[in-house]
Amino acid sequence: MDPLTDIITGLHIREANFTRMDASAPWGVKSNGEHGINFVLLVRGSAILTTPSSSEAIALSSGDVFLLMGDAPYQLFDHEKSTLIDCVEVERLRRGNSIEIGGGGSVTSFISASFDLHAIEAQPLLHVLPELLHLKLDQRRSLAFQSVIEMLALETESPGLGSEALVSRLFELLFVHAIRAYSMQPGGPTQGWLSAFANRNLRQALEAMHRAPEQVWTVESLAHTAGMSRSSFAACFKAVVGQSPLDYLTRWRIYCATRLLQHGNLTLSEISSQVGYESVSAFSRVFVRITAKTPGAFRKSIVEAKQN
Repeated sequence: MDPLTDIITGLHIREANFTRMDASAPWGVKSNGEHGINFVLLVRGSAILTTPSSSEAIALSSGDVFLLMGDAPYQLFDHEKSTLIDCVEVERLRRGNSIEIGGGGSVTSFISASFDLHAIEAQPLLHVLPELLHLKLDQRRSLAFQSVIEMLALETESPGLGSEALVSRLFELLFVHAIRAYSMQPGGPTQGWLSAFANRNLRQALEAMHRAPEQVWTVESLAHTAGMSRSSFAACFKAVVGQSPLDYLTRWRIYCATRLLQHGNLTLSEISSQVGYESVSAFSRVFVRITAKTPGAFRKSIVEAKQN
């Protein structure tokens, strides 16, 4: 199993909602940051996007997609002189899943979704994604990506039976396709496991660790899997991923353990064994070092969160 599949399979999208916004010129909106991940597709028209993390304004055109991570503030408008309305005020104009704003001129239409991810489940993914991810229509996209976008635009324009459930699933698919497209585009990820996945040798080592985290891996055995010398592999892995191979393996094992603690009834001994530790005490020491909680305290916090 490749790392992206492994991580996406473990994600649980929460508090998802979607909106279709028709903005007639002149128009402008601003946000001081919205919780979770915000995914926006420009269906028709054009717009300008600015964020504190981007040095220049970003011109958006029909078919463009952007994602904002981690409460990132932004401004979105048709012209730099347009009045900006706070998103809190814009939200008051909502009618079901639709919002209309602006002065009555030419219309720009957006489809947006916001959703939350469990912090620990999402950590390996959010760690390698930028605060702003912009995908232009003219960048290489798979037929599947384009098909999902077209289905989403159609479903939000003419809702039918089960539309809300269908749109939620489509946004999940778009999220995966957007990450895949970002990993392939020029100027994409430069460090982290997503960047390493583009390297055939490192990819083999990553897939091996994800496929069998319980195995007794060493730098030598991972280098052999990657088809590289020990020294070359260790240096290349650290340069691309930003961690040593065994540091990456440790964090992946603990991530796997958090998933088992959240979604299963295995004993700590069983979990320790499944993620590559010979004893509960050894597993617990590493777990505390990475998460600042004991496995038992972590499991208890998950149970309490589900009850609230």
